[in-house]
Amino acid sequence: MDVSSQQLKKLRDFIQINTGIFIDDDKLNSIYKRKIKELITKNNYKDFDAFYRDVLRNQSLRQELYNAVTVNETYFFREEYQFKTLVKYIIPELDKIRPPTEPINILSAPCSTGEEVYSIAIYIMEEGHYIKKRDFMLLGIDIDSEAIRKAKEGIYSERSVSKLPQHIKEKYFKKIGNQYQVIDQLRKAVSFKVVNVMDKHTMKRLGKFDVIFSRNMLIYFNEIHRREILSTFYNMLKPAGYLFLGHAERIPPSLKLFKQIKLGESFVYKKE
Repeated sequence: MDVSSQQLKKLRDFIQINTGIFIDDDKLNSIYKRKIKELITKNNYKDFDAFYRDVLRNQSLRQELYNAVTVNETYFFREEYQFKTLVKYIIPELDKIRPPTEPINILSAPCSTGEEVYSIAIYIMEEGHYIKKRDFMLLGIDIDSEAIRKAKEGIYSERSVSKLPQHIKEKYFKKIGNQYQVIDQLRKAVSFKVVNVMDKHTMKRLGKFDVIFSRNMLIYFNEIHRREILSTFYNMLKPAGYLFLGHAERIPPSLKLFKQIKLGESFVYKKE
């Protein structure tokens, strides 16, 4: 069954309105057309209109669509300098200003298949000092339910762990054939949930955070949705909380919610 350009754009508009993700024409007609056709065939639809109607009213099918269009390209210790900034500058500062009985809450949004959340946990555990002093809560969220399933499972390819030092692999992973499974101690130290960052109500219910990592997501959004997400993050951060973005991402100067500062090798955004 073929899918017309007009039908693809109709589906693209639905995806953007509900997730913030924008797909340009080139990718829509090459990469995503194939994925959408595969999804339609897999679910035994004979025509696009029937598929589209069910996407609107069927949460399970809608989730499959979101899973098909999300990008999950990541690996352990990606942009490692930001984790160094976290443990060297930000956690010591937060430890001074937060009550000792209050956990330091860290959110990864989106977390993809979990490598970022586990990397943060490893860095905190390896630093060693603050994990003995107080509790940490690490949460990863992503719109892709399959990615979250893999994150909870904690089994990764050789490629995912290729940037890790050998002693870290030996300490925090079990080798299973040609794959690596996160040890139970590390897996129990973090949690994961399927959440759409455009769902403001659900995001608010996650609570308040000291640090939010949101790396390489905003580049897939248009200006309007970028501003919406940044406002949501601002509201979710505690006073003097920090936001990490990807190395190619910047907050528009006209959006005066955060103060950009340089800590170590990282540019970070602080809630005033």
